[in-house]
Amino acid sequence: VKVQEERPLEEIINLAYERIKEIFDVRLLWVGRKESDGSVKLFAPKKELGESVKGTVLRWNDSPEGAGLTGAAIRTGKFQLMNIEDPRMLLWHEQLANYSIISGAAFPLKSSGSILGALTVFTDDRDFWTKRTVVHLNQFAQQIALAIHVITNRQQLRLLTTGMESVVNSIVITNQSGDIQWVNPAFLKINGYNAAEAMVSNVRILESCKHSRLFYKSIRQHISMGRIWWGEIVNRRKDGSQYTSETTITPVRDEAGEVTHFISIIQDITERKRVESEMLEARAAIARTERLNALGTMAAGIAHEINQPLNSLKVLADGMLYWYEQGTVPEISDAMDTMQEISKQAERIDAIIKHMRSIIYGSRVEKSVLCNINLAIEESLLLMDSQLLSRDIKVKTDLAAALPPISGNSTQLEQVIINLLVNAMQALTKTDKPDKQITITTGVEKGDIFLSISDNGVGISKEIKSKIFDPFFTTKFAGEGMGLGLSIVHSIVTSFGAQIKVKDNKPAAGVTFRIGFPSAISKGKGENFL
Repeated sequence: VKVQEERPLEEIINLAYERIKEIFDVRLLWVGRKESDGSVKLFAPKKELGESVKGTVLRWNDSPEGAGLTGAAIRTGKFQLMNIEDPRMLLWHEQLANYSIISGAAFPLKSSGSILGALTVFTDDRDFWTKRTVVHLNQFAQQIALAIHVITNRQQLRLLTTGMESVVNSIVITNQSGDIQWVNPAFLKINGYNAAEAMVSNVRILESCKHSRLFYKSIRQHISMGRIWWGEIVNRRKDGSQYTSETTITPVRDEAGEVTHFISIIQDITERKRVESEMLEARAAIARTERLNALGTMAAGIAHEINQPLNSLKVLADGMLYWYEQGTVPEISDAMDTMQEISKQAERIDAIIKHMRSIIYGSRVEKSVLCNINLAIEESLLLMDSQLLSRDIKVKTDLAAALPPISGNSTQLEQVIINLLVNAMQALTKTDKPDKQITITTGVEKGDIFLSISDNGVGISKEIKSKIFDPFFTTKFAGEGMGLGLSIVHSIVTSFGAQIKVKDNKPAAGVTFRIGFPSAISKGKGENFL
C-alpha cells in the first residue's frame, strides 16, 4: 500500500523494520542497498543504527568490509548465516557483542534477476533460526526488494521525464499507429498545440505538403522493422506554418522483442538552413570574384585568342569587299567557302566568350561527361601562354598518349588546371631564377589517371602545407587574393571523386601538385598515387 501511495523508501523500510521487530523480537536489523561504487547504503532507525555500527563501513565487493553478512549476501546473491565469532565478522564483533548478539543472517534482496541489497537480522537467541523463521523473513526481504525496485524505477522515470521535459528539442512518444502518448513542453511550444490537443492526436498532424505519401510510408516501413530512421522533414505547425526539422525516430520493443512504441526527437533547423544557404551564396560570390582575378591574369591570353579569329574575319571581309570594288563576281562556290570560313571564325569567338563566362560564373547545370585531361591542359595553356611568356616562365609538357577519359565537368577541370598554373606562376615570380619552369605531366599509374603540375620556385614549408587547401588561407599581401584558389581546386577535385596532394620538391626546389582521378572506364579509387 505504501508503495502504491508513492511514499519515500525510508518510510517503507522503517515500517518493515517495526513489523519485523514486533513479530520476531530481534535485537538488531537493517536494510543495505547495493551501490554502484561497491559500497552499501544502510536504512534503519538512526538511533539504533548509529549505536550498533557507528564508524563502520559496509561494502559488498571483495574487501574486508564486504566479508560480513550483508556484503556476502549481496555479492553472492545467497542466504548467509554467521555466528559473531566467525572470523568474517571480526570488524563488527565488538559492537554486536554489546547487544549480546550471538548470530545473524542476511537475505539477498532480489528483483527481476538483479541483487538490489540485503536484509540483515541479528539475534541473541541460539534457537532463533528455524525453517519457519527463515521462510517468513525471506518473504519480508522479497517485499522490501519489490519496494526498492519500484521506487528506484519510479525515481529514474521521474528523472528521465524531467530531463526530457527540459530539453529544447521536441520529443514525442507514439504507439504503433502513430497515436501520441507523450510530448514534452518543447513539442507544444514549437508546434503550437496545448497538451490536451496533442494527447488526443496522431503524429500525422505534423505532416506537410512538402513530402509525398510515399515518403511517409517509407519511413513507417523502416521503423516498423525496428530500425532507427534519421533525416530532414518539413513539418507543419497548428497555424499551418512550416519548419524544417532534423528528426530521429527510434523504435521501442517490449519483452517479447515486438515494436510497440516510437520515440521521435525533432530539432527545428530552419534557422540553421537559412544561415547555411546564405553562407553558400556568399562562398559562391567569393568564388566568382576569385575566378575574375584568375581571368584578369589571363586577359592578355584571351585577347590574343580573340584577335586571331577577328583578324581572319577582317581578311575574309576585306577580300570580299575587294572583289566588289573591282567589279569582279567570284564563283558562287568560292563565295560560299568564304562565308563558311567567316561563320567558323565567328563560332570560334563565340566559343571563347562562352568559355570565359563559364569560368566567371561556374557551370552549375553541366552534367558529368567524359573529359580529356590532355585537351583541358592545351585549352588552359592557350589562355595562360602569353602571361607565362611575359614572366619568362617556360612550360614543359609530358602528356601521355591515348590517355583514358575521366568523368566530370570540363569547365571545372580547366578551372583546376588554370588555378594551379596561376599558383605556380605566382610562386615563380618570387624567385630571380633565370630558368623558371612549370612541368605538366599526365599518365596512368595503378589504374588511376594522374595530372601533375610542378614548378621550380621557392617551395613550401611544412606549416603552410597543412593549411594550403583551407578557405581564405593565403601567404599573399592584402589585395593580391582572398586565398580561395586552392580551396576551390580542392572542392572541384573532391567532387570528381579524385584526390589532390602537394609535396615539396626536395632536394630540388619548388612544389608539385598531383591529382589522382578515377578512370571513367576502370572506376579506380584514385588512392596511393603519390
